[in-house]
Amino acid sequence: MTLLQDLRFAVRSLRSHVGTAAFATLTLACGLAAAIAIYCVIDAVLLRALPYSQADRIVQIREVASDGHTMAMALPNYQDLVATIDRFDARTFYNSGDGIVGGAAQTVRAGVAYAGGDFFRAFNAVPQQGRLFGADEHARVAVIGHALWQGLLQGRVDVLGSALDVDGQHYTIVGVMPAGFAFPNETAVWVPLILDEAATSRSAHNFEALGRLRSRDDLAEARLAANALAGRLLQQYSGDIDARAFALTPLAEAIAAPVRSALLLLAAGTAFLLLIAITNATNLMLALHGSRSRELAVRAALGASGLRLARQLLLECLLITSLAAAIGMLLAALAVHLMLRVGGTHLPRLDEIHVSANDAALSLLAAVLIALAMSAAVLWNSQRRSSLAELRESGRGQSPGRSQLRTRAVLLVGQTTLTTLLLIGAALLGRSFLALLAIDPGFASDNAVDVQLSQPWQRDATVNARTAQRYRELMAAFAELPGVTLVGGVNALPLTQDGADGAFWDASVNDFSRPPPPSLGYAEFRVATADYFKAAGIPLRSGRSFDSRDRADGEHVAIVSEVTARATWGTRDPLGQRIQVGNMDGDLRPVTIIGVVADVHERSLEQVPKGAVYVDLDQRPAAAAQFDVIVRSSLTPSTLIDMLRGVLAQHATGIPYSLRALTEVRASALAQRRFSLVLFGAFALVAFVLAIGGLYGLMAFAVGQRTHEFALRQALGSSRGDIARLVLGSGLRIGVFGIALGVAAALAGAHAMQNLLYGVAATDVPVLAGVSALLLSTLVCACLLPAWRACAVAPREALA
Repeated sequence: MTLLQDLRFAVRSLRSHVGTAAFATLTLACGLAAAIAIYCVIDAVLLRALPYSQADRIVQIREVASDGHTMAMALPNYQDLVATIDRFDARTFYNSGDGIVGGAAQTVRAGVAYAGGDFFRAFNAVPQQGRLFGADEHARVAVIGHALWQGLLQGRVDVLGSALDVDGQHYTIVGVMPAGFAFPNETAVWVPLILDEAATSRSAHNFEALGRLRSRDDLAEARLAANALAGRLLQQYSGDIDARAFALTPLAEAIAAPVRSALLLLAAGTAFLLLIAITNATNLMLALHGSRSRELAVRAALGASGLRLARQLLLECLLITSLAAAIGMLLAALAVHLMLRVGGTHLPRLDEIHVSANDAALSLLAAVLIALAMSAAVLWNSQRRSSLAELRESGRGQSPGRSQLRTRAVLLVGQTTLTTLLLIGAALLGRSFLALLAIDPGFASDNAVDVQLSQPWQRDATVNARTAQRYRELMAAFAELPGVTLVGGVNALPLTQDGADGAFWDASVNDFSRPPPPSLGYAEFRVATADYFKAAGIPLRSGRSFDSRDRADGEHVAIVSEVTARATWGTRDPLGQRIQVGNMDGDLRPVTIIGVVADVHERSLEQVPKGAVYVDLDQRPAAAAQFDVIVRSSLTPSTLIDMLRGVLAQHATGIPYSLRALTEVRASALAQRRFSLVLFGAFALVAFVLAIGGLYGLMAFAVGQRTHEFALRQALGSSRGDIARLVLGSGLRIGVFGIALGVAAALAGAHAMQNLLYGVAATDVPVLAGVSALLLSTLVCACLLPAWRACAVAPREALA
């Protein structure tokens, strides 16, 4: 009964100070919403176990180059590794990508994995229907994903035993996987990887590999054995191998690796924001408690126990934090939705990210803990003074307790420190983003549309030639559209992870059945048309582009990028040089260099261009099953896309395609950094507002409580300027101290931040100085109104 009375009293008390209570609630709701939203992402991507049986035993196996970056496996290296290491229960090698999958009704572009070894055993996978294929399966059978079965195949009950076309080959469906199994990369179809001939090259990184350890404790010994093997292979095959070690990484860590640093940065920013919100709410509760100090002292003098008053305070804090948690959950659900829209396509395990009942329980637990912390801070501050001191200090004509103001000032210093850190982080990410935007990617993306075409990959040269001819017919139809100025195509656009790369040799190499001699260089391999370079805005530096002289039955030719020419031939003229690139497309006829073009960032803006070799579509169409056509025009991209759809509907029957403005390619390359910048910037903005509001609230509270003191000072001869300087000085001391601590913390943590930046140092002086000046000037503005109010106090109030 007493508890119920205290609860009703707490509601009435907060209602009488509804403005303060509402601001504290919204402050905490913002902090909790950010924390819950980021936790949902981190839990799904970094913390939660993969949805496979004993997933902690599955490891990714990759090769490590001399510069430390990891590479896919060369098949002979993989075979030696799994034969040497006896710690695996199952092992598999595979490659995957988009393929053309056809059912009875239609053809779609879908993820296809060609799996060798014990692929499904590595996951301890169990089919929903039918069976799986094993390491010794050589028949043309296919296992399909649940989504493909329900979509393309319309959930047919007789799906087992039915036919499925995959990249132009006929397969028989023998199994259906349960919903949720789509490894790797949203794969929809798995088929056995059948090698037509033994691979001998130890620098052809064509396969990803996995192993299932006998136990999780075997990882350390497996790593030691793998690296010992790498040393032996390097000695034995020094001319052909470019791996210096092997990397065995738990699969969950490998999947999360591309976004781990960004998510940890966001987690740190969220923690800072939540601490700022808690600090701000605590300061508000201190102010509320201070304004009621006389009331609480009277209650204590009339017999209210300390426990009763403490329980009263805790209930008020619980009401605020519980309401904040409820609002925070709603805001978190909205924030997760917005995050997935802004940067979700670049997050792994996307379908596992959502706000759950567990998150709601965690939010309520956080609300209780925050309420306990807030009430403890207020009680600690108030218990240092007696009830008699409260009555005396809060009496008419007295200034507020200095201890209370000091406590609030200390909290505000901490809040300013964290805000400074967030603002510096956001400013550094912003400068890094601008530095990336300033990079010339090597191609022009304005006023152009990318038409992505897909055909089944084939070994048959006649089929490949027909595919190339069909692409040319489509490009000719595009060129006839009004407003179109240039049309060209390539098998992989810049700034994407599509296409292939590999070594190339002197033209004398014409047999890959034995390990070849050391290569001339390493480059991206691209299949292009004559007008691709003009359509993409890639300048021709010397020589010529492809033209009608380059016939399929004539001498094969190639164009190289500047960095490839410089790295391979130095100051010599690359024109006329002959090289072998047959390991990339299976065509062993050498190519003659006829031109040099400018460098392009093929993989990402952060990576320095490593060079490219371009061959002609008519001469070597084998690697052009996936083909991007760039259509440049004087029209807006949206108008052009509508016109292109009409042409495709008429001329591209049976060819899966997609359309996008070419500017989206560059935007997509920056999406992950934009995601981090937007979220971290939002946190910094909220923290900035809370810090300014907190300082203003503290100064306004202090001025309100010290009205009699200011009047007395003026009566004794102080000028209004002296009063203003007194108020501004106290506010600036808090601000300067907090900013200095924030800058010091930023410098101390510069190393951790540097890995997330490009083109700017984590200790960048303009950023540190700019953030400090911005925050300090804004804090001064926050103190001006309280200072003006202090100056407006009339001296006669000291005598009242």
